[in-house]
Amino acid sequence: MKNDNLSKFLYGLCIAGLIVLTGMIVGLPWLVRWLVSRVNFYSETHTIRLMILLYTTGIPAWIILWQTKNLAHNIIERNPFSMASKKNLKIISLCAVVICLAYGTALLFIPVTISMIVIVGGAFMVALIGAILYKLVDVAIEIQEENELTI
Repeated sequence: MKNDNLSKFLYGLCIAGLIVLTGMIVGLPWLVRWLVSRVNFYSETHTIRLMILLYTTGIPAWIILWQTKNLAHNIIERNPFSMASKKNLKIISLCAVVICLAYGTALLFIPVTISMIVIVGGAFMVALIGAILYKLVDVAIEIQEENELTI
């Protein structure tokens, strides 16, 4: 069996990302207060709005990392075209849509920065690529099942 170091590296990277993101989500109240006190762009009135936005998007981002970890595990196990992978891709796509909509809506209530606009575009692209890969895996599973029936 082929040794797939890249998939193992990505799996480890997802684990590290989950640990860091969990710490950031837990420490978010202190991080936001620290940010607002250091930056002149946001006032104290924006603290609650930023907290709501970051929790609304942080949790889907955590779910995306978890599902990506599951995808990497499926690849390590040599089972990339499975119903589990299809489900993981669908969840990734839906969470990316939630992030895109949350930041798109936040543009109306929080002073706009270029990074917020980039996040909206990036989340949209992740959702689009996730949806395309979802359909690709769906077709691959269908072809795989047809091949198993003909043998």
